[in-house]
Amino acid sequence: MDRLIDAGFGLDDDTVRLARVGRSWVDAGRQLADDVAAVLGDTVAAVEPIGSSSVLGLLAKPIVDLAVGLGPDQPLDPVAERLGAAGWVSRGDAGTQGGHVFLLSARPGHRLAHVHVVGHDGDQWRNYLSLRDLLRRSVDARTRYEAVKQRLWDDVGDDRDAYTDGKTAVIRSLLAEASRSDG
Repeated sequence: MDRLIDAGFGLDDDTVRLARVGRSWVDAGRQLADDVAAVLGDTVAAVEPIGSSSVLGLLAKPIVDLAVGLGPDQPLDPVAERLGAAGWVSRGDAGTQGGHVFLLSARPGHRLAHVHVVGHDGDQWRNYLSLRDLLRRSVDARTRYEAVKQRLWDDVGDDRDAYTDGKTAVIRSLLAEASRSDG
C-alpha cells in the first residue's frame, strides 16, 4: 500500500482528479498486479493492470485498476476470501459494468485501487485488454480519449458518475477501433 501512496495514487470517494501517468504509476500498477497474482495463486487464470493508469503519458484518475480473470472452472469464493484477507473490500457484482469489484483503500473513503474479477477470455476481459493495448500503441486514440476526459472533468467536476458515464461513447468507439485493428 505504501508503494501506491508513494507513487501518488489515491482519490477520495466522490471526487475526480486527473494527473499525467508517469513511469512510477505504470511500475506500481504492474507490481500490484504481481502482488495480487501471488495472493490469488492458482485460484485465477491471470491478473493484468488495465485502465488509464496503466498507459504511460495518459491523463488518469490516480487509482490502479486491475483485471482478474477467472477460468471456467474457477469459483469466485476463494478469490473473494483471499482478497479480503489481503485487505481488499468487496463492493459486489457490477455485472457488465466491471464484474465483481474489490477496493483497496488507504483509509475510509480514499481509494487506491480497484480489482475487477471477470471471466478470463470473456468479453469484459478482452475489452479491458484491447482498450489498454490500443491506448498504449496509438497516439491518436490517447489524444481522443484524453480530450473527452478533460472536457468531462471541466464540465462535471467531482460528479464521478457523470464523469464515468460521459466516457461511454468514446470507449465504445475505441473498442470498435481496437477490434478492427486486432481482426
